[in-house]
Amino acid sequence: MSGKNKQYFTTNEFAEICGVTKHTLFHYDEIGILKPELVKPNGYRYYSIKQFYLYDMIFILKQAGTSLSEIKDYIMDHNPHHFLAILKQKEQQLEAEIKKTSIMRSKVMATIDKTEEALSSVYGVPYFEECEEEYFIVVKISGYESDKEELQKLGEHFDYCDEQGGDCELLMGAIISREDLIAGQYDKPNYYSNKMRCKIDCDRLRIKTEGKYAVIIHKGAYSELPKSYQQLMDFIGKNDMAVNGDAYENDMLSYLAAVDSNEFVIKISIPVISLHQ
Repeated sequence: MSGKNKQYFTTNEFAEICGVTKHTLFHYDEIGILKPELVKPNGYRYYSIKQFYLYDMIFILKQAGTSLSEIKDYIMDHNPHHFLAILKQKEQQLEAEIKKTSIMRSKVMATIDKTEEALSSVYGVPYFEECEEEYFIVVKISGYESDKEELQKLGEHFDYCDEQGGDCELLMGAIISREDLIAGQYDKPNYYSNKMRCKIDCDRLRIKTEGKYAVIIHKGAYSELPKSYQQLMDFIGKNDMAVNGDAYENDMLSYLAAVDSNEFVIKISIPVISLHQ
């Protein structure tokens, strides 16, 4: 539709130019951020070319994460200082999102590595390996909690991990004390744990010392773990070695990937020392 000095576009035409649906334009009209410049007596709506620039501004601000209510406030107070303030605020939010995405990517990559390692491992065969120093955030489990209390502790543990910067691996682990190992008590961990990529300063940090470890890759349900522990302890004794610290369990393939608990894969590592040193 053409006027004397101005060309107008129907809702469909303007929506096509903007690359949106006409329902989006109806919504913008309804909330008052982009009203048609002309509404005929028959109810038909028409937009002018200059309104494309208003739409483009709305689109850019939306892409930056600005809410429609914030955009409406800006339209009501449209000036460079307000625009700059919005962009600075959004830049900070985008920076936070980039950091969050980067952390999540690191978690996903670590989980990919663990899953691939789990699928290619030899199960149930003990061996020795030299381990570097590793870091874990832990939560103590007394063994007397109800299921509800234990779940609450786990929830609080996950929150605590996030508060430390979220630099924990997705897969969980557990720790059994040296005393329980020697006593043959393998069925209940003393701590649950999540591995950190680097050392941090917090009151729940547990350092897994570097050194020689006896290791076994357990495949099966958690309830079957004591059998693998006993196999590993026998292996340690047969090689004239002694337990030199707490045991670390690390999930490699857990409920996140395996539906059947018999497909779970857990790496058990026990620090050892030679009896002849």
